[in-house]
Amino acid sequence: MEIKDYVVVTVMAATWIILQIVKPLLGDREDIKKFIPLFAAVLGVIFTFWINGKFDFMLFLQGIASGFAATGLNEGINALFFSKGGDANELE
Repeated sequence: MEIKDYVVVTVMAATWIILQIVKPLLGDREDIKKFIPLFAAVLGVIFTFWINGKFDFMLFLQGIASGFAATGLNEGINALFFSKGGDANELE
């Protein structure tokens, strides 16, 4: 088994885009921001079921993995381009 068996790139990208839209709307609400990975996993599951049009446990796992991969993608982008601990939403 490979990572491509679980992570659907289109779902990961769509989830990442939605998260980039939602994060600025949250402002400085740290109590809500800690649930962003959970929100990403739920979005990943919803997108995966919507794209495939059926419910299956393997699709459920793909959705969760894709949602968490979107969170990891965000952390990777922040580490690459904002290495001082800044956020992608805080361009200077």
